Amino acid sequence: MQLPNLGLLANMRPYLDNTRIRDWGGYIGMAILGYVQGIDTIPRSTPGYVNFAFYLASVVLYLAFSFSVNNCFDHEGDKLGAKLSLNPIASGRISVGQGIFFSGLLGVSGLAFTWSFFGPPAFTIYAVMLLLSGAYSTPPLRLKSVPILDMASHGLFFGSLIVLYGVTVTGGFNAFTVPLLLSVYNLSLILELRNQIDDIGEDTATRVDTTAVRIGFERANTLFYGLIALHMAVLSYIVALLGNIILTALTGVFFLGLAYYFYRMPNRDKFLLIMERITPLVYILFLLKLVFF
Repeated sequence: MQLPNLGLLANMRPYLDNTRIRDWGGYIGMAILGYVQGIDTIPRSTPGYVNFAFYLASVVLYLAFSFSVNNCFDHEGDKLGAKLSLNPIASGRISVGQGIFFSGLLGVSGLAFTWSFFGPPAFTIYAVMLLLSGAYSTPPLRLKSVPILDMASHGLFFGSLIVLYGVTVTGGFNAFTVPLLLSVYNLSLILELRNQIDDIGEDTATRVDTTAVRIGFERANTLFYGLIALHMAVLSYIVALLGNIILTALTGVFFLGLAYYFYRMPNRDKFLLIMERITPLVYILFLLKLVFF
């Protein structure tokens, strides 16, 4: 018996690697958060499951486009650091032109998919997400090299707009929507600034003028802690909206204690690690309250 030809799959592997699927976790979580925030109950019918599956498919196409196009224009810098193995273009497995074509195909597919299943409002937000994500990495705009705009745009296309897209698909705007969007936007700023601080040396060497490079290491760290403080305040407000006084008080005491501890013994990575564990717990509490109570 003749074995099937696996050449096509082998040829596709670099393109799949270019989408950096392993980095999607938090953004898939944001997408689910936005979708569930907009519904009254968890879908328990076949149409509900199908709609959710279509929604996730559109998010997958968006994330694949965003990471792929980023690799296309970051390959020179990635050759200098630990990201070489994560970028098939930097390692020479595919060309820049092939990566750009593949990225464009993903973006167009996502637009067609969203227009077909979710209508003009969701399509408009999806299109804005794609434009910002593309402009972030692609010359001549390349927003990631424009201080302030690098963070502001990242907070939108890899933050609040992902959640807003989910809310728009389901149509369920409520009192939690605005604080939730603010929380996710601020969290995206924190993650972007953390990456910029870690990449200051590489960005300086390749003349990438990020916010962290422009303001310097010390001020970037100060800004980082300021954003963390704002994030804790917004999370506390979301918990307060749940209406449980004891839980609200405990949350406030916990965050104050955490802030005091790291004020005395600053450790950026450890602080962020704790916040990355706490934030999903607050969102889960919020979703449980919203969906089941």
